[in-house]
Amino acid sequence: MIGSSNLKEIPDLSMATNLETLKLGFCKSLVELPSSIRNLNKLLKLDMEFCHSLEILPTGFNLKSLDHLNFRYCSELRTFPEFSTNISVLMLFGTNIEEFPNLENLVELSLSKEESDGKQWDGVKVCTF
Repeated sequence: MIGSSNLKEIPDLSMATNLETLKLGFCKSLVELPSSIRNLNKLLKLDMEFCHSLEILPTGFNLKSLDHLNFRYCSELRTFPEFSTNISVLMLFGTNIEEFPNLENLVELSLSKEESDGKQWDGVKVCTF
């Protein structure tokens, strides 16, 4: 589904239980990642880079197999809920994330804020590893 710039909604993923990689990069109209992602227990990699309109990530679950997340340039993204305790690679460059959960298995982090008003780090809570 990479480059589906008019995609506004992802279909129900609850039956895709063997999915290991989900690439939705450049889906510029996508606003929300559906809660049905909680059923993807074998998901290893989620790539959402350049989904400029993405604002909402589901909460309240743990995808234990997920270890690689890419939300680069999802500039509307402001929250990052805990939906995997095993993330080792996290790409948040060009987002506006203000708070992070505990990411004890993190090995690689790419992080910057998109705002250009000179206050891009005001209000950011420091996390400990």
